Amino acid sequence: MVILVREAAMRLAWTALGLFWSFWAAAEAPPCTVCHADTVERGHAHPMAAESDPGPACADCHQGAQAHALAPMSEQARQSMITFGVDERGAAVCSECHQHLHQSPVRDTHAQAGVACDGCHRVHDTGSFVGSDGSMPAGFDGLDDVSRRCAECHADVLTSFSFNERHRLAEGAVSCVSCHDPHAAAPPNLITHPGDGMCGECHDDKTGPFVFEHGAQRVEGCQACHEPHGSPNRFLLTRQQEGALCYECHLTVPQFHVGFAPGAPPRFDEDTVCTNCHTAIHGSNLDRNLLR
Repeated sequence: MVILVREAAMRLAWTALGLFWSFWAAAEAPPCTVCHADTVERGHAHPMAAESDPGPACADCHQGAQAHALAPMSEQARQSMITFGVDERGAAVCSECHQHLHQSPVRDTHAQAGVACDGCHRVHDTGSFVGSDGSMPAGFDGLDDVSRRCAECHADVLTSFSFNERHRLAEGAVSCVSCHDPHAAAPPNLITHPGDGMCGECHDDKTGPFVFEHGAQRVEGCQACHEPHGSPNRFLLTRQQEGALCYECHLTVPQFHVGFAPGAPPRFDEDTVCTNCHTAIHGSNLDRNLLR
């Protein structure tokens, strides 16, 4: 008898919830507050609710939620309602409003790696829209929220900023998104401006344009010689010795670099500081050999 009463009470409750959902369409009173009051409360203070109070309705994002409201545990509800984090359809929902970041279908680099929008964005939280509550390694406690989120997956890159020669990420002088666009699809490494355009935003004196350009910079860009995040070598160079770096590309050099007598030791080798003569290493408006 008790079981029958309990089952009848449950059917009555779900029927009432279904009616509540029907009334919501007209009265705009989301029934989500019945079971998800804490989530709804957090969502009211979320950045997405800034332009309209109370912000987007639950069903605007969790499309197909009607079946969930009528029968929360049914297979139909699980298949029809979009649940973020486990449903690849979630990104398509986000792109409906965020078309300036994503076109549907979403095929950016992060999406191809299986990272959903809410893998980086905290959709309901009242705090930072993008951020991490995880602890950072020593010396990186001052990272901005976006860089903290990036570091959760890119810990190997974060360690590069521990070198003495580095971009000042830990100090807050730059952020990961100063150079990278996390929503980009085409540029390699999600660079905001492919080629040297990105570096040129801060280092415009090094990127020209020049009458005589350094070939490596024209073909490969700054990363032909520099580590962009951090390096144990001065000037963020990829090699400790300048000569070793230059000879990676300049295997053919003038005869007087090699030596005049057959079999004689070379006049210049890996220990040579090439920039003693080739001072305009990034480009020159006067000399094709980038001499002083």
